[in-house]
Amino acid sequence: MDVNSLHKILKRQISKHLTPDCLEHDRFQQFIQAVNESYLNFDRDKELLEHSASLNDREYSDINDKLKDEVSQRSQSVEKLIEAIHLIEVPDGETIVGADTNNLVGLVDFLQRQIEYRKRIEDELRSAKEVAENATQAKSDFLSMMSHEIRTPLNGIVGMTYLMLQEEVPPALTENLKTLQFSIEHLQALINDILDFSKIEAGKVELEEVNFDFKQLVSNIKRAQQAKAQENSNRIRLMVDDDIPNTLVGDSLRIGQVLTNLVSNAIKFTHNGTITIELSLEQRTEERASIYVSVQDTGIGIAPEKQEAIFTMFTQANSATTRKFGGTGLGLVITKRLLELHGSAIRIESEEGRGATFSFTLDLAISQASAPTMSTPDAVDNVTLKGLKILLVEDYPVNVKVAMKFLTMWGIEVETAENGLIGYNKCREGQFDLVLMDLQMPVMDGYTAAQEIQKINADLPIIALTASATFSNRDRAVLVGMVDYVTKPFNPKDLFAKIAKYSQRHLAL
Repeated sequence: MDVNSLHKILKRQISKHLTPDCLEHDRFQQFIQAVNESYLNFDRDKELLEHSASLNDREYSDINDKLKDEVSQRSQSVEKLIEAIHLIEVPDGETIVGADTNNLVGLVDFLQRQIEYRKRIEDELRSAKEVAENATQAKSDFLSMMSHEIRTPLNGIVGMTYLMLQEEVPPALTENLKTLQFSIEHLQALINDILDFSKIEAGKVELEEVNFDFKQLVSNIKRAQQAKAQENSNRIRLMVDDDIPNTLVGDSLRIGQVLTNLVSNAIKFTHNGTITIELSLEQRTEERASIYVSVQDTGIGIAPEKQEAIFTMFTQANSATTRKFGGTGLGLVITKRLLELHGSAIRIESEEGRGATFSFTLDLAISQASAPTMSTPDAVDNVTLKGLKILLVEDYPVNVKVAMKFLTMWGIEVETAENGLIGYNKCREGQFDLVLMDLQMPVMDGYTAAQEIQKINADLPIIALTASATFSNRDRAVLVGMVDYVTKPFNPKDLFAKIAKYSQRHLAL
């Protein structure tokens, strides 16, 4: 029997207690083999047990670590939940639960009540927002209606005053007519300011992107304001940087409105002084130009503590200014809002008694195309439009009379219709070069009439001639096929130019 192949412990015991003769018996060898097998089995079982114990220890350690992490995270979550709860605005009659990390059910219950409270607040805010929007819309509708109702009779006053000034009248009457004209212009400015402010407040002003010549725009504004400046013994200086690109892209109408407001203000508050309009190039790339614009005057100035207030609606520097110079106090508010729509801001530098400088910077795209000619239709004559046949659709008798006087004076053959239905029938029966269409009329309004006329003669140009001056009315007029829009009280030169444009009678300016 090979003793060396036996288990080491058994081999040691055999060597110690048995003689070699004992190992010669077969039955004893079988016994030794059985004992050896038991020793080996015991070692294998021990090894398996130790391995199993080792695995259990590692698993226990891993599970224990995970449990500790989860407990820590839960504790941190509960602490943050408690912090958040303490930051919540608690409604009247509600108390915050105790800051006990073990009272998770109470914390969740309290938070649930707060969520429901927040939902109620949001619902109330939504309802309040709807009420405010409805009130704003009602205000806008009211202003639109009042604007229309005021502009309609005002058109007759403006038109008749203009016509009378063209006639030979005694000097005393001329002076009275000029005073009347000044009052009318002032009233128009007030109406326009209120309407503009209403549109801006309602968020209904959208800036256009058209090609225009900024230098020409400023030159036109200077020329338009020259007469008013001379009334106050003022002179207007224009300083324009030649490096400014010839054609820029932007809303020339709104930019012109901003400049007109600033120049008009400077003239109003300056006597025997100078108004300086400056236009300079601050920065230029291949695609954009940054233009610095300023209007400086030598007038009454504004005290530093009053400078912020002048940009508040219906506010001027002081009540004495309002009594002396008049105005709604909306001009600068409108100017500020329009510049904000352009991504710019109005700046002011002034001292009381030493004039004021208003400035801003516009970042505009550069256009490679040529800007359209910004000519003013000064050459109103009695020849250019002679022979045209026009249909005037208007329900207000005074406005019919005023428009007829201008149109016939320009040599135009005119037919009238007192509502849209009659106007439509006349277009179906006769031939016209152009239609002047009021919008708000009985039986059939101007929008419907324009749509119906377009169905029978899509090439007939229709110009809206209306006291409705809101953007929604303009948009709707364009939508139904009208080619342009003239607001009452209308400027005769403007009406003349648009009739010439759309009837293909080109002005020789």
